Amino acid sequence: MPFDPLGKFKNPMNALDEATKAIANVGMEKTQEVFAQINLLLKLLQSAGYGIGSLDIELSLPPKVTAKLKSGPTVKEEKLTEILHDHSEQKFVTAIVASLIQANKLRSSVTVETLELEEIKLLLTIPPNITLGWKDKDRDKDKRAEAAA
Repeated sequence: MPFDPLGKFKNPMNALDEATKAIANVGMEKTQEVFAQINLLLKLLQSAGYGIGSLDIELSLPPKVTAKLKSGPTVKEEKLTEILHDHSEQKFVTAIVASLIQANKLRSSVTVETLELEEIKLLLTIPPNITLGWKDKDRDKDKRAEAAA
């Protein structure tokens, strides 16, 4: 069969279809890789005392994952430091855990008596983003009082 350098251009729809399939295959491999890291990260965070409030996944290149964590007195910085040490070769895990250690330090710097940390929102994309959300401590009391009335 003779070499035809313009062959792909003669049928552009066929070439486009091939390119789309190739990109989809690469995207699926990358997505599975990312999900394996996210599963590991969430398991490790639960072992450190975080609760997983919700998990949202947006399929794109790269995938965008949002996890809302519930933090409480059971979260131990020592456990997070241990995770950093044990998983030092996994850059994704260590970046998030190191950021959470910093977020925990920031958490104690907000000293408004009427506020309490409500959630920690992890946006797992490139670059990752962590948002700390505080709420009025009395907000839930007010809602319960209205419901009881």
